[in-house]
Amino acid sequence: MKVQQNIGIMNALIRITCGFTMLAWSTAKLTRRPWRDAYLWVAMLGAMKVAEGIVRYCPVVDLFDKGNTMMNEKDFDMKKGAKNMTNGAKNLFSSNKKDDYDHAPEKQHTPDNLGDLESNIQQAFDQLDK
Repeated sequence: MKVQQNIGIMNALIRITCGFTMLAWSTAKLTRRPWRDAYLWVAMLGAMKVAEGIVRYCPVVDLFDKGNTMMNEKDFDMKKGAKNMTNGAKNLFSSNKKDDYDHAPEKQHTPDNLGDLESNIQQAFDQLDK
């Protein structure tokens, strides 16, 4: 995994300062009450903030950046897809494009030849049953 710096210098300095403050406060409290787990969690959080400031990389910021990038790509794909659907619908309903589709029926079914259609459907179902 390639880690790239994703926070600025001022943000890093604030993280280091707040992290050391949290670490000092929690260790002072832990010396008086070592059985309290909350102070241990605050110490771990402060150490994490110090490390983020030194490395200038925050995994949460990276996660949000990747999520925004993915959402923008998805939005772009949806817009492109909607445009393609609109163009396809225009081509489908335009009068000069009717013969370009393979699924268009070759002949219209009228009440006179519906018996042929029913027999063709029945033959197709019989072949599926075999």
